[in-house]
Amino acid sequence: MAVGTVAVVAAAIVGGGPGAEPVRRAGTSTLAAVICLAAAGAPARPAPDVEIRASGGGFEPSEVTLRKGEAVHIVLSSADREHCFAVDAFRIEKRILRDRPTSFDFNPGRAGRFPFYCCLETGNAAEVERGEFVVTE
Repeated sequence: MAVGTVAVVAAAIVGGGPGAEPVRRAGTSTLAAVICLAAAGAPARPAPDVEIRASGGGFEPSEVTLRKGEAVHIVLSSADREHCFAVDAFRIEKRILRDRPTSFDFNPGRAGRFPFYCCLETGNAAEVERGEFVVTE
């Protein structure tokens, strides 16, 4: 229900609508019920952004705390060259190109500590380019 419609319905209930005959006098509980019904049809708030920047020096931040069951919008960027972002536990693998952010929605379904890493690196570089999702209850 649109906000304008809510105003008209609320005005009709309490008797203040332009040209509307009052349906009945109502207390705040009736008006609150109308507002709740309108809010139920409102679009959901967008998931908050979590920005992670990859570089040869590692991921920044290297530890990201999330809540189980709460959606977030992950935005990945590169400071220097092409990288990869992989989280095996959630079957996530994304390429990160320089000057071209990569994003995806993520809703962790379980709590725990879940490592992420750059899947393009080997040797010492692979050890540096690591991080962890910490998902709390």
